[in-house]
Amino acid sequence: MLIDIRNLYKIYNEGQPSEVRAINGVNLTVDRGEFVTIIGASGCGKTTLMNIVGCMDFATRGTYLLDGIDVASLPDEKLAPIRSKKVSFIFQSFNLLPRLTAYENVALPLMYQGIPASERKDIVMEALDKVSMADRASHKPAELSGGQQQRVTIARSIATKPPILLADEPTGALDSKNGRELLDILNTINEDGATILLVTHDYEVANSAKRIIYLSDGELIFDGANIEIERSLFGLQ
Repeated sequence: MLIDIRNLYKIYNEGQPSEVRAINGVNLTVDRGEFVTIIGASGCGKTTLMNIVGCMDFATRGTYLLDGIDVASLPDEKLAPIRSKKVSFIFQSFNLLPRLTAYENVALPLMYQGIPASERKDIVMEALDKVSMADRASHKPAELSGGQQQRVTIARSIATKPPILLADEPTGALDSKNGRELLDILNTINEDGATILLVTHDYEVANSAKRIIYLSDGELIFDGANIEIERSLFGLQ
């Protein structure tokens, strides 16, 4: 089991009149190789849960095991390498460095991991090729469309071959055509072995996965296949 969350809470201003339970007693397990979408209205706790899974935030209480490791108990010097090697993020905003080419943007995390320059080229070009951007390697972000920039972002995220890919509203800044193409790319990456958790408020996007998690007010109220969520939430027969 790759992700094991037990009785997890994230509480702000606990015990105060302004208390907010962003995550309220969530239990969740994700096996290696799954593609899971997390859906819910704005403020339901989707991004908070993703940040905890990605070790960018910590729960108030409860247990989170990442590949069997209780990450909350680790000091930062031990957590940092786990975070960089096991998890990679894709955001709605592309977060590409404007002065760098697509190639250089994708190469950055490899540099941070100390991978020699002699090995980086093949890795970078393989990642760009997977998202059909190898022919745009020398282009800077301003020379690319929004859909192309998001493809470069995905290439950067998969270059280090992390076991977990976390995508936070990755289609939010794209038109419907580019959004569908991005989901196709993510499905291909998942078929290659990556475990993907994708946060969205868009039911159509969520329905692209075989497993859907539905959050409401910090609570997990549904965990199942897409046809089941249609019946459960929308009363379809």
